[in-house]
Amino acid sequence: MKKIFSFICISLMFFAVIAQELEEQEQKTSETNEVVTASKGGISKIPEAKRPKVIDVEKAEKAAEKDESGEDFENNQKVLKYGLPSEISELIDTLVKNDDPRFTDEIYDLFQKTKNDTIKIKILNYFQKLEDPCLEDFAVEVLNDPYNSKKDLVRACFQYISAVKTKDAIPAVIALIESENEEYFNDAISTLGEIGGPSEAMFIVEYLERDDLSDAQRQTLMRTCGKMHAVQTWDKLVEILKDEDENAYVRMYAAEAIGLMEKKESVPVLVEIFSSTDPALRQYALKGLVNFPNVVEAQETVIQGIRDEHWRVRLEAIKSAKTMELKDSVEFLIYRAKNDSEKVIKNESYSVIAYLNTEAGNRFLIEQLKDKKVGDATKKKVAEVLFKEKHAGEKELLELAAECLKDDKRKELRYALGKELAKYQNNAFEDICIQYLQSKDTTTINLGLDIYKTNKFKSAESIMNGIYADKKANSGVKNRIKKMLNIKD
Repeated sequence: MKKIFSFICISLMFFAVIAQELEEQEQKTSETNEVVTASKGGISKIPEAKRPKVIDVEKAEKAAEKDESGEDFENNQKVLKYGLPSEISELIDTLVKNDDPRFTDEIYDLFQKTKNDTIKIKILNYFQKLEDPCLEDFAVEVLNDPYNSKKDLVRACFQYISAVKTKDAIPAVIALIESENEEYFNDAISTLGEIGGPSEAMFIVEYLERDDLSDAQRQTLMRTCGKMHAVQTWDKLVEILKDEDENAYVRMYAAEAIGLMEKKESVPVLVEIFSSTDPALRQYALKGLVNFPNVVEAQETVIQGIRDEHWRVRLEAIKSAKTMELKDSVEFLIYRAKNDSEKVIKNESYSVIAYLNTEAGNRFLIEQLKDKKVGDATKKKVAEVLFKEKHAGEKELLELAAECLKDDKRKELRYALGKELAKYQNNAFEDICIQYLQSKDTTTINLGLDIYKTNKFKSAESIMNGIYADKKANSGVKNRIKKMLNIKD
């Protein structure tokens, strides 16, 4: 009796699992075959005005570390409050570059007051970088009626709306596409690709049927379909991809688009396209296949692409190997780094070898640093990728920097290594920082100061004080030291 009961329980569990799998499959099929109607253009509802988001403390702390002196923060506040447009513009560029969120309230208030379009554009770029939706109301209002605004300001609004994903702007964006105004077409399509969903993708597919579109417009529309990951358009895009009478660029972007939809049915289609005699189609087939890192057929095609006759296809395959993390590609990459005729292929191969972090790859890169026959230009690239990935070669990189400090014929490599050293916090860089500061070459000393600025080595400060006290020392170097150490005369 117990055995019969156990058999019944196991059977019920088995059928429950099967039923759940069938239900999930039916749901996926339903989602794929779901009837989606195309969106319509119109006037967008303007979002309510809002203040900037709460400042990201971690970002603020990182930005503060880049200040050269304790007075920088207060000085920046004064520039925003009293500065000339050119001064404000330069400051905002720096804040964008440093991803510095410490002045969001001051910059927002400035936006509400300024009549200068250049400053408005800079501020839109600033909040775009921070992905802060505090200026949505302004940007949507401009897109509702852009014709009285400068073109650059309208473009900044498109880019801002794209970054903060303002869906309220969709009707206005579609209206601008339908207006057939070439001045706004590409920006409007690109923005719709960032903020739209299935209904907006269907609008684009239907719009593609128009006979009056230029090839350039159809290419833009096709690229946007891919960004939107709208599986409802898959069949139509495959049809376009396979149509040999279709514009080549449109077919290329269709290949990329069906890959971005991540339907496994795309893999055999893209592998077939990779056999094309057109290198551009092969390149874009790889752009599609990169979205299937766990599919063997996609992996094999990408690796074969690394030895394609056309350099653009090779380059795309190497980038794809990185994205897909194909460690099996390393031997191919080493061969290309050693033997390829194109510098861009060599450089990309070094980058991906370092990223993939294999024993063979790391050994090869370190050998390049140590080999006397390898030129300094190559060593510079190898150093850059090893510093960036931090997987291997630290000891050898520091030894190479020390060698260059003793040889003025290798200043170019010395400077390149100094710039890389200054990018990263690492206690192991303390001794080399002091060696850079002890140089008689002004540029080398400045690089030593850059390394100090990033790492704040206490042991370097006595050297810096000595330089500041030296009457013969470069005035620019002395001014930097004065700020860094807060020296009061």
